[in-house]
Amino acid sequence: MLAHWGELLLMTTRKEGEMTVTVVLGGGGTVGVAWQTGLFIGLREAGADLTGVTGMLGTSAGSLVGALLAGGHDVTAALAVLAAVGKRLDASNLAAGSDSFQDASRRATLAADPRQALREIGAAARQAPITLTEDDYLGLLGILDGVAWPPGFRCTAVDADTGELVVWGEHSGVPLLPAVAASCVVPMLFPTVTIGGAHYMDGGIVSRLNVSAAPPADVVVVVSCQPLSGADATEVDRLRGSARVVTVEPDFQGLAAPIRMMDPAATARAFPIGRRQAETVAAAIRAACVR
Repeated sequence: MLAHWGELLLMTTRKEGEMTVTVVLGGGGTVGVAWQTGLFIGLREAGADLTGVTGMLGTSAGSLVGALLAGGHDVTAALAVLAAVGKRLDASNLAAGSDSFQDASRRATLAADPRQALREIGAAARQAPITLTEDDYLGLLGILDGVAWPPGFRCTAVDADTGELVVWGEHSGVPLLPAVAASCVVPMLFPTVTIGGAHYMDGGIVSRLNVSAAPPADVVVVVSCQPLSGADATEVDRLRGSARVVTVEPDFQGLAAPIRMMDPAATARAFPIGRRQAETVAAAIRAACVR
């Protein structure tokens, strides 16, 4: 009955009374983009295509993969973005970006006033000497230029001036390209993205998942590019009272720790890891979606 999974999910979005499905895709740098891409390719091959779900929320790396997946595009196009990033930034730049993100995340998470910490991080990000201009950076995600906003898709970013989390969707009046680009801005590595006169940066600095912003559904598939912990794990646990929750975490045991999430070597190895994990994940998703 579940062999044609993509068709089944499309039916669940349209038939009244059928189960609804939301996918939450978390942040995780270039490693996360590659791992998620491999995972969703593997899920499609395993008969568990998540293209037609009711809702999708992407943060940072998950916003790029999610925009492609929700729009019915080939998710391997995300690998072209990784290739473009690799051509413009060398390994030392990317390593520094990994470290700056970790520092920013730690600072904001531990702060007594996270919004004030985010405002300070945002100010530093806007003043930092960065290799790429804003136009250069947007050009790296050119695969999304002119692409329509996928129905049911949302992505997150942080307002660098106010420290507030923002969530954009198809009715926000913001084009898909700058919204996704803003969600992916690693502070000090990429320039902040200007939208409507405001400046935005990575949506995953405080929470890599932002589960509370996800559209409600009967089944929620949470794809985290790092082991669930802290506030993210607490938010996922809260969901279990109102939805069937499937959590997917990467099996990065073969990668040298600690993993820098912008590391080119780890990025290259992440795609096949995600693809291999898909078979087990597909079975869990199918089981959750059976009434």
